[in-house]
Amino acid sequence: MPAKIVDVMTRDVKKADSEETILEATKIMNRFDIGSMVVTQDGQPVGIVTERDILKRLVSKGKDAADTKLHEIMSQPLVTAKPHMTVTAAARLMIQQKVKKLIVTNGDRLVGMASITDLIPLLREEGTEKKLPLKNASKGVKKVFDIYFDPKRQIRKRCPIIILGGSLINCLGPKCMWYTSNGCTGYRS
Repeated sequence: MPAKIVDVMTRDVKKADSEETILEATKIMNRFDIGSMVVTQDGQPVGIVTERDILKRLVSKGKDAADTKLHEIMSQPLVTAKPHMTVTAAARLMIQQKVKKLIVTNGDRLVGMASITDLIPLLREEGTEKKLPLKNASKGVKKVFDIYFDPKRQIRKRCPIIILGGSLINCLGPKCMWYTSNGCTGYRS
């Protein structure tokens, strides 16, 4: 049975109101060590703000983070998926829409977020990554696929959780891009 987004999505999605400032939002992002947040208006998800949005639409334009509201720089409209969408269908949607994150909703309710790297272990396990139409994908999505599906790079890559001496600390299990049903495959000796 094909894997679903609900199997890999992050459920505790941080969000902020569209009228909050970028400064307030970055404090939350730093506190929780995250690179993006969902922007809401009247409690409903309306956009997303990523580190890249902050760099491209705030920092490079010389705007003040304390005076700029989230709605001024957020990416919109949101690209959404349903919890029971297959991982392969979700990857196709990300490629088609040129995004690296999907907001998972159930009706109008935000229930999670999934990034392209969340999908990687299941795409690899199912062997469906070869069937994805990467020709029109964004540079960012292509880069992720180049890094994680290039056989030469796979040999050189190590799971970021494995430290010198081969000691495994705090494995993320199925949330790690190096994890398969056979366990952590990122360590190569």
